[in-house]
Amino acid sequence: MFHHSYRLPAFTIAALLLGSFQANAQAFPEGSNSISVGYGGVTLLGSISKNFDSYTDVNYSGMGPIYFKYEHAMTDNLGLGVNVAYAQNEWSYKYSDTDANNNSVTYTETTSRSTYSILARLNYHIGSDDKFDPYLGIGLGYRDATWKYDTTNPDGTTNVDISGLMPFGMDLTLGMRYFFTENIGLYAEFGAAKSVLQGGLAVKF
Repeated sequence: MFHHSYRLPAFTIAALLLGSFQANAQAFPEGSNSISVGYGGVTLLGSISKNFDSYTDVNYSGMGPIYFKYEHAMTDNLGLGVNVAYAQNEWSYKYSDTDANNNSVTYTETTSRSTYSILARLNYHIGSDDKFDPYLGIGLGYRDATWKYDTTNPDGTTNVDISGLMPFGMDLTLGMRYFFTENIGLYAEFGAAKSVLQGGLAVKF
């Protein structure tokens, strides 16, 4: 008595596997839209702050980077949108000098920086889960940074504004979104942007 071992053709197995993947609902399918609002951390401000080490009573204050993102899913894998980011930083410090009468005087100086970017963004989504949405993203567009310098020294130059020389901006990040409900979740990104890390709230509609 002969026994036949039945084997499925390779293309049939591939079709079954493909069908099983397609059966899983994607977290960000074609036609979806999302808005994300986040805050960034780990920036290059530490290296900038070292420029003020020679001064005394150095105080730092800052805000951001703050991120606002919109994305539309053109396909199940590709999304196109816009990223807007803004940050503001200020360093206040003191130094001693002599006046016209050779008296020692302490002056206060302030250096502030504001920067923003508006980038067109392309995301490639690599997941097939209905809640977890990993993606790779690249953004290209416009950026600007303005530096302002003020001093209490009457012989110094004050209210000086210096704009950035290179208005081109880009970012390249690995990101993910996780939706706790059908429409609300969290997002996180890591990579080259105004900050190395960022994260916040994501809303899908």
